[in-house]
Amino acid sequence: MIRFAALACLFLTACQTTTDPADGGFFAGVSGITTGAYDDRITAAEGDVATAQARNDALAAQIRSSESELAKLKLKILQQRDATGGGDAATAARIDRVLNDTPGGATPEARLTALQKSISDARALSADLAKLSG
Repeated sequence: MIRFAALACLFLTACQTTTDPADGGFFAGVSGITTGAYDDRITAAEGDVATAQARNDALAAQIRSSESELAKLKLKILQQRDATGGGDAATAARIDRVLNDTPGGATPEARLTALQKSISDARALSADLAKLSG
C-alpha cells in the first residue's frame, strides 16, 4: 500500500508541469527543457526588454527635443524682452518666472510632462510679448 501511495504521488508530481523554472521541480524542469518552453520564456522576456528599451529611447528623444525647443523659446523671450523693455511689473515677473523655470520630474514621463507645460507657458508668453511689440 505504501508503494502504491508513493508511486501515485510520483505520478501526480510528474503530471503537474509549469514553464516557470522557479516552480515545478525536476520533472517540470525536464519537461521545460525538452519542450522548448524555457526557450520560449527567454525569447518572450527578451522581446519585452527590447520593447521597453525602444520606449525609453523614444522618450529620451522626446525629452531632448523638448529641452531644445524650450531653450529656443527662452532665447526668443529674452530677445522680445529686450525689444519691448520688459513691459510692466507683472509682465516682467512673468518673464522672469518663465526664464528661470527648470522643469524636473521624478520619472522621465514626469519630466516630459513638465517640459511640455513649460513650453506651453513660454509660447503663451512669447505670443503676448509679440502683441506688446506691435
